[in-house]
Amino acid sequence: MSDSRGPSLAIVAVAVVLFASLPFLIPPLIWLVLTGYALTKAIGTAPDSASPTSVLLAVVSVVTFLTLAIAGAFWAIGRSMTPKKRGRDGGELPA
Repeated sequence: MSDSRGPSLAIVAVAVVLFASLPFLIPPLIWLVLTGYALTKAIGTAPDSASPTSVLLAVVSVVTFLTLAIAGAFWAIGRSMTPKKRGRDGGELPA
């Protein structure tokens, strides 16, 4: 059995940092996305009022992106904890 203490501690460290930074990341990212949406509406020939569906989709997109980024970081670090598959003779399988 391989020692996976290092990668597991790395996952904990990444989790603590990312979850602690979420309250500071989400509002500025939503503000940036909505500012881009407002500039696009101001430059284009779209109607004057903002679409509630577009605003909701922008907020959902930001939160989904951050959730997938956290999951991707956990997956990338956790890959080293999975033992490599072995062939019948005990050697590693070809890639």
